[in-house]
Amino acid sequence: MSIEINEEYFEKLALTVIDGEDEECVKLVNEGLDAGVDPLDAVEKGLARGIDKVGEDFGAGIIFLPELAMAADVMKQGTTILDERIKASGEKRASHGKVVIGTIKGDIHDIGKSVVAAVMQANGYDVVDIGIDIDVDAFIDALKEHDADVLGMSTLLTLPLMEMEKVIIRLKEIGMRDDIKVIVGGCPVTQEFADEIGADAVGFDAQDAVFKLDGLMGVNRSRATAQA
Repeated sequence: MSIEINEEYFEKLALTVIDGEDEECVKLVNEGLDAGVDPLDAVEKGLARGIDKVGEDFGAGIIFLPELAMAADVMKQGTTILDERIKASGEKRASHGKVVIGTIKGDIHDIGKSVVAAVMQANGYDVVDIGIDIDVDAFIDALKEHDADVLGMSTLLTLPLMEMEKVIIRLKEIGMRDDIKVIVGGCPVTQEFADEIGADAVGFDAQDAVFKLDGLMGVNRSRATAQA
């Protein structure tokens, strides 16, 4: 039986993100597409609304990092399906820019980076998450392949920090640095370190990363209105 595309549908879609229900999210997304939902509406009225609520609860101390990471993963799964449909239809989801993001070589931590990617996506950026333990060449190849505007690099470890500088140096060597904004983040990353390696900005959490990215991309949005 076909479902109805109405406010109740979008609320249910948002709840899958809030409750961390990945299988239900995929099911609802596919059922919605079969019923003729506009994939852009599914992202903006459903999934983005859910991650917004999760961000509010996280900021208020109602939920914690594991729940935030789970919600980010659910949103990622949903937006992947919807973005494929958008591309297949020849349409384009409104985007402030394309971001390639990954955890640097020597670090296999995924949660923080995935949360930042999901929040960027919720705030109107086209995000390509290339995963963990990413070396210089893989970052460069992804930037070229996806014609990206922004590179996001993350780490939770101190030892591989200088891998970030290696990527920036390579961008300069191949003449791409002026065309790519670089934002870095993670527990050991300070503003001083970001300045030292020549990054454009450092995001101290997901919402701060979006705020800094807006500044780099000329998006006029206050910190308060960014969806976290």
